[in-house]
Amino acid sequence: MGTQTITSSANSVPVPTTPSPFRVGLLSFSDGRLSVHESLAGAIRRHESTLADTLGQDPLLTTIRTTEIIHSAAQARSVATGMRAAGIEAAVFNIPVFAFPNFSLIAARMLGIPVLLSSPKDPTLPGLGGILAAHGAMAQIGLKSVKLWGNLQEEPDMQQTLWAFCRASGVIERMKGSVFGMIGGRSIGMNTGAVSSQEWMRRFGVDVEHIDQLQIIDRARGADPEEVERAYAWMNAKLGRVSTSGKALPENVKEQIRHYIAIREIVNEFGLAFAGLKCHYELSEYHVTGCVSAMLLNDPYDWNGPKEPTVLACEADADGALTMQILKLISGYPTLLFDLRSYDFAAKVYVCCNCGAQPSWYSARSADPDENLGLVHLDPVISKYGGGGGHFSYVCKSGEITLARLTRVNGNYRMFIARGEFVDFPREKMAETCSAWPHGYVRMNIPPADLIEIYNTNHAHVIPGDHRRALKFYCDMMDIPVDVVN
Repeated sequence: MGTQTITSSANSVPVPTTPSPFRVGLLSFSDGRLSVHESLAGAIRRHESTLADTLGQDPLLTTIRTTEIIHSAAQARSVATGMRAAGIEAAVFNIPVFAFPNFSLIAARMLGIPVLLSSPKDPTLPGLGGILAAHGAMAQIGLKSVKLWGNLQEEPDMQQTLWAFCRASGVIERMKGSVFGMIGGRSIGMNTGAVSSQEWMRRFGVDVEHIDQLQIIDRARGADPEEVERAYAWMNAKLGRVSTSGKALPENVKEQIRHYIAIREIVNEFGLAFAGLKCHYELSEYHVTGCVSAMLLNDPYDWNGPKEPTVLACEADADGALTMQILKLISGYPTLLFDLRSYDFAAKVYVCCNCGAQPSWYSARSADPDENLGLVHLDPVISKYGGGGGHFSYVCKSGEITLARLTRVNGNYRMFIARGEFVDFPREKMAETCSAWPHGYVRMNIPPADLIEIYNTNHAHVIPGDHRRALKFYCDMMDIPVDVVN
């Protein structure tokens, strides 16, 4: 199974699938006087090459360059038009000299996306004045830009800023025109599952498709029997322990597999980028829970081999699914959903669990699916649900994480962002809450009383590594206030 390693922001945790990289347009600007431009072209190209080399070090980015250095208004328009046709999702303006700021303004206005203005710390060139003038021109008409003044080859922090900006801009653009599948509607009275399709389209460019859970039941009947048997055999061969009694009888787990196949079909047919599944209580009370679907759709593999994870949020948590999709796109990693269940004051960790929605990948965070799945147990669905099937329990592997959550306060979105870590505990500790459910034990630099004061929902989501910078860029570009825990 092919893997890549992102060392920029994720502590060399293997990325299990290779997502489509964000397309970054790299545009260079110069003085409007031809003779002056020609004298500066060499220096401009040198910094452009440095920028391109640095962008190329992030595997989630691919760079689109132009043969022209923009030194006229007509060029600014034509180059920007070409970049738009190339489908760029982020824009970096190379301004190592005092380029005429109106050229940057025209290009930025044509592109219609935030731009990063880059200049090296070269005392022989007036690049600082160049990016300040360009930024000022854009600010006058409300265009967003970020100034990056530094020597990329010598300042790792500058590299991180460049990558974070491009990823954040890429997420914003890639979300536009995507479709969220609301499968089943609001679950157990949770208003996070009640979203306005008009608001999401206006705010994020995301369409909301409402789909009844009856489609899962109907489509499951047509699932290929051979694939169902092969999937169940795969689970028995790969999982660390498989219960076959009580609610976890093979026919119940096979029904969960049929539901997964049905949702996979729905995702493909409706062109869903991400989805939420109601589950409670039509499915969990009268049929089977959605735990197989929640685990394997979010996983980067199933019995058919490697695949791109598809975000599926339990309990039709639409704002949770939206957060998960942002996290997945910004990092390249699978993400998850769990409840902030309680706090262990002796161990100083937040105890987080939920019946589903945690991909098995988090059990070991390994490029080898067998290593992850071997730590997962299939346990019978707990008694409070009338339906059958299995839950999939494990403890999230220790390591640095970014925790995030979008919520709405007085109708307006804001995002909670925190750096934390998963802490290892023996499986037996899960019995303090629910041993049949997957758990994550999270340490964050915020006391429970303070977290409770600012946190506005019950669900939370994580990705490996420290991605706070990219998330803050995303929120700044989207005018979303943030609560950040360092």
